[in-house]
Amino acid sequence: MPKDEKRKVGPVYRVFSQDLHSTQLHGEAIGFRQAEMWRSKSRQFSKDAAIIGNVETTKRSDDKEKLPGFEKAGFIIRRQSLWKEVDKLDRRLVVKLFSSSGGWIATMEEMVAEEYAASFVSGEPLVTFTVLSKESEMITWVRQQKRGKLSTENYSFYILGPDKTFEAFRIEGARGSMGDDYDVVRLNGGQKVAQIDSKFGDLGGEFKVNVKDPVLAENEWFCRVLQCFSIMVAYRTDIKDKIKKGINLWKKGKKIPKQHRYEISLLANPRKLTLNLQELEEV
Repeated sequence: MPKDEKRKVGPVYRVFSQDLHSTQLHGEAIGFRQAEMWRSKSRQFSKDAAIIGNVETTKRSDDKEKLPGFEKAGFIIRRQSLWKEVDKLDRRLVVKLFSSSGGWIATMEEMVAEEYAASFVSGEPLVTFTVLSKESEMITWVRQQKRGKLSTENYSFYILGPDKTFEAFRIEGARGSMGDDYDVVRLNGGQKVAQIDSKFGDLGGEFKVNVKDPVLAENEWFCRVLQCFSIMVAYRTDIKDKIKKGINLWKKGKKIPKQHRYEISLLANPRKLTLNLQELEEV
């Protein structure tokens, strides 16, 4: 990590507060006119969308400035046809973030086949999802990793940097926490650059992403990944139960899991789109 005072991890520079409604497990009904209005704003607002929460945010430019009050930043939807309207063993979590004006910001998609393969190898259910955001044409994979019996939950992801560099991060369960809280550790320097504070309750739950690195606080790609991760926390128990039961039934030949066509589309060969013919011959 550069010895730059501006990069020094210290107070919280940016916060995303994501409040899931009390109907988070069932979805909130959207009036026909309202749904049509949101679809006219963005094609990403699918016909099976249910608004499940709101997003507020605040940030400061330096550590001397106080964090201002929260401002509305947007809302969260969940695709019902992939979660509510199917058997629990066939569920696939897909949630999307939108701005207050209805513009698409990011999508989190559960990768079921990857979960089954990793869980079969490790002997325990492990969660995997991808994040797509408007800030990048790249897909970010977030994978739960098994580190040992005494370790807390751990997930890994990386984002690209300048000149073909990349930054690697670990999201680890916070020790001694009363809830489902996580620390985000940057490989270069080993410092905790962000925290995720989860508060469950009768009214759904509140999930705060606190970014403590001034550079990463301005990195929208990084922030979107953590926003999507924090939403996943609310569903992770259901996802793990599904994986565990699904693998047991698959082993017994009672149920064979299938990939959704949208999940398969994320596995398409990207080199056909990003490399020229000469480079493809060299791969």
